[in-house]
Amino acid sequence: MSRDETDDIMKEIKRMRNVIRNMFESSPLEEEFYDIERKELRPLAQITETVDEIIICVDLPCVTKENIDVKSTEDTITIKAEMTKCIKLLHYNKREMVFENYRKTIKLPSTVDPAKAQASFKNGVLVVRLPKKLYGNEIRVE
Repeated sequence: MSRDETDDIMKEIKRMRNVIRNMFESSPLEEEFYDIERKELRPLAQITETVDEIIICVDLPCVTKENIDVKSTEDTITIKAEMTKCIKLLHYNKREMVFENYRKTIKLPSTVDPAKAQASFKNGVLVVRLPKKLYGNEIRVE
């Protein structure tokens, strides 16, 4: 087995270990979908991991791109957005809930380079592309 094949296998094992760890650290069933006091909804999000990047798609209806704030570190991303109009929902106990903002913090499955992140917003969907951080350099032997 070549060194490149061994490195690829080790990278895949590390990636799988991170995925499994993240599954046990935060369950979507435990996460609150809203915060009444802050009038915030937790938007739906889809996280896709490729070899080179992490892609996050977030549903943000009733928002303009000027009202979106995205901040990222190497291992988390926080998305905040102010709604253009309030969303009112009737709770099961007939109490009205009013929401004015979205807020979601996501623990990323791999380390990323936040300085190289890109985001776009179209038809109420925010797409954030976060390139994975590369560690080490290949050294050529001459």
